[in-house]
Amino acid sequence: MTETPPVSADESSRERTELPAYSHELSWPEGMAPFKVVDDGTQGDPYAHYEWMRENAPVLRAHSPVSDVWFISRYDDVRRAMRAPKVFSSQVVDPVPLTFLTLFDAPHHTRLRQVVAQAFIPKAIARFEERVRENAEKYLAPMLADGRGDAVDDYAIPLSMSTISALLDVPAEDFDKMKFWSDETFSYFGRLARNAQGTGTDEQSTFEFFAYLKDTMERLYREESDSVGGHIARMWKTGLLSEKEAKELCAFVFVAGHDTTTILLANAFRVFSEQPGLLDRIRANPDDATPFVEELARYRGTVQRASRITTEDVEVAGVTIPAGAIVRLLPAAANRDSSKYPDGERFDIDRNTDGHLGFGHGVHSCLGAPLARLEVLVTVKLLAEKLESLALDPNRPIEYVRGNNLTNSGPEHLHVILEQFNA
Repeated sequence: MTETPPVSADESSRERTELPAYSHELSWPEGMAPFKVVDDGTQGDPYAHYEWMRENAPVLRAHSPVSDVWFISRYDDVRRAMRAPKVFSSQVVDPVPLTFLTLFDAPHHTRLRQVVAQAFIPKAIARFEERVRENAEKYLAPMLADGRGDAVDDYAIPLSMSTISALLDVPAEDFDKMKFWSDETFSYFGRLARNAQGTGTDEQSTFEFFAYLKDTMERLYREESDSVGGHIARMWKTGLLSEKEAKELCAFVFVAGHDTTTILLANAFRVFSEQPGLLDRIRANPDDATPFVEELARYRGTVQRASRITTEDVEVAGVTIPAGAIVRLLPAAANRDSSKYPDGERFDIDRNTDGHLGFGHGVHSCLGAPLARLEVLVTVKLLAEKLESLALDPNRPIEYVRGNNLTNSGPEHLHVILEQFNA
């Protein structure tokens, strides 16, 4: 496929295209609520919306009290925008309120990303594999004994949090407290950077988390820790990062490192419930776990929305988006575009997933992708090894993360029934 840059609208040669109708003004299929900026509970599993949008409104304009928001859903358009950071800027809020990598353009993004990049290369991540495996077995064991459990609360959250805690060398014995702080920080970030609804307590909780991380980094510096947290602490103490940058960057790595992976891990359970024959296949051929992980990232990736702001008028799919517009790129919608991946609405472990956007693309590609891949790979192999069958609990429907206009979407609770494999 040939790459072409976004086409800027030239108002000297033609009038600006009339703005398209709003989402709520369109004729959506019966039973499908119009797509909204803030999920009201109808977009927890948004793939039916995405399919309709790709076909009927690939550039969708939605109203919000703050500003119009433009959603882009087709593969070529999303990928092209991700490769054009000078036109689709990540610096949606200026000045940037928090040292979160997703809020910066170059050169600040480049500088901050380099602080932690070496910790996430595959070679560095590989040394955590045994620990991830041990923890995965530890968290799955009670579910196997009970024959059921919540794939999110009982498995995905503790595994992802224990892994990112080990990488940062941040103690996480109290998972409930760390999860609360992490969720509150994500809410605070969303309120500052995305005009999302807050919790009422997110600012106070976030600053408690920052204070805890500052104390932790003081300890890591004294101990000369070789962890990511220790590295950030040294960058702070030698003046290469401010105290504010160090605390907030450490918080970003923690939040981003577990939240996205939590949902991806839960989605692995879901796919096995939908295609139970894959348990037998991967048990017989463990190498098939690798294409399973890539197809999972394509088919049910965590990151649903990537926020951008246009720096100039830009034409996408025949629609002119004005300069200064808030845009949400939809990589999860793009990943099911059948013009790129034939029969894209179907999970197919044998398909060619090259180029999927499940871990982002371009300068903002997911820094923690190697870690997420490792955790999901270990989980997929473990489930195939241990389970005869896996089904969703028919009495407890999936509960989705709801009410956010942020980044991640997926199960908040996923109750499963397990039958142990006895060789």
